[in-house]
Amino acid sequence: MNRLPKHITIKHLNAFVAVAQESSFTRAAARLFQTQSSVTTLIRQIETALGAELFSRTSRKVLLTALGQEFLPRVMRLLADFEGVIGDAVRYGALERGRVGVAAAPSAITELIAPAAASYSSRYPGIRLYLRDDDSGNIQRLVSSGEFDFGLTSRWADAPGLHFEPLLEDQFGALYRADDPDIAPARNGTLHWKALAGRKLVGVVDQTGIMALLRSRADIPIEAAAPFYEASSTTSQAALVLSGLGIALMPALAAHRVMQPGLRFALLARPVVMRTLHIITLRDITPTPAAQAFIKAILAHARKTKLPVGCRCL
Repeated sequence: MNRLPKHITIKHLNAFVAVAQESSFTRAAARLFQTQSSVTTLIRQIETALGAELFSRTSRKVLLTALGQEFLPRVMRLLADFEGVIGDAVRYGALERGRVGVAAAPSAITELIAPAAASYSSRYPGIRLYLRDDDSGNIQRLVSSGEFDFGLTSRWADAPGLHFEPLLEDQFGALYRADDPDIAPARNGTLHWKALAGRKLVGVVDQTGIMALLRSRADIPIEAAAPFYEASSTTSQAALVLSGLGIALMPALAAHRVMQPGLRFALLARPVVMRTLHIITLRDITPTPAAQAFIKAILAHARKTKLPVGCRCL
């Protein structure tokens, strides 16, 4: 049974290549910043391990044997591969290469992540970004499975394997048509929940953090947790409101994203209902350096940007 020689290291291989290319132990030693005796020892060790000579020594120069000639190109490829792997790893740690996947609520992508990505990408141009907008339930599942580095959305359900870091909270309000004759906000711009009595509401699908939060509150009208119409996203909600079908309940950040001519938004009071957006990561696994840097960029943007009325950074 053939056994591979032991104790042949990268240092041995580098010495072999240097001597082969320089045809001299003296010049190879100078190139490697080593003594001639140390290079001679390295070559003797590798030849002993192989059980064959790699060089023929003459009084004038050092020449490769037939084995050495066959050995040299293969060793050079091996060293190139090794340097490439190490180089890639160093660039990964230095944020010169890599990929970050983020799953987030649409409003978080529009208002927080995309603006932060601009400055992040100019600082780390070698990092590729993959953004996916989804509902809170799917975002938690995508982060739990490891498909995405982190998520940014409201909590949909308790998950022991996930860590929730509060980033921002925004107040719920009502999105309504600008020409709605029955909506009259108070002087401070807020609207009472009782003003929605008897109105048809436009909600969103169950897996969003929005509906989970509204259904957890016993101090708001029951219609808020059981809307007459249901849409798949806040964008669809806004479209139904604009068409005159009803009023939509949504957080201030989401409303800011879908606002368009013909619509108005008023914060709801008595009681005040707040949504908290969390950065969601795996509890027991540290995010990659690139993901950590992107999280910091999002935090920095959230703290310095002018947020819509009803939003505040935590």
